[in-house]
Amino acid sequence: AAQGSGCVVVLATELTPELVGEGLARDFVRLVQDRRKEMDLAFTDRIEIRLSGGSSRLVESLGQHQSYIAGETLADKIELDAAEATGGSEVELGEEKIRLAIVRAG
Repeated sequence: AAQGSGCVVVLATELTPELVGEGLARDFVRLVQDRRKEMDLAFTDRIEIRLSGGSSRLVESLGQHQSYIAGETLADKIELDAAEATGGSEVELGEEKIRLAIVRAG
């Protein structure tokens, strides 16, 4: 809390499940964007994302933010619970290890 002339500001620092889910989605976007750079994709290239592994909680959180993820990464297709992310690499998202594969769409 902080006080100034004529006002008091109180900031809640509790992490709700919604905030954690949004943070995971933003971190996932960062992982995808890093992978796009590694693949030397043009910033206009459309992609497909496949993710395997991860808990049901993680998959659900990303699913709730799927339109945000697609918009930020130019993804035409996102498979959050792919049987196998062939050609992908293992990455850490939050406290979990997942397999992430990205391919150019088309």
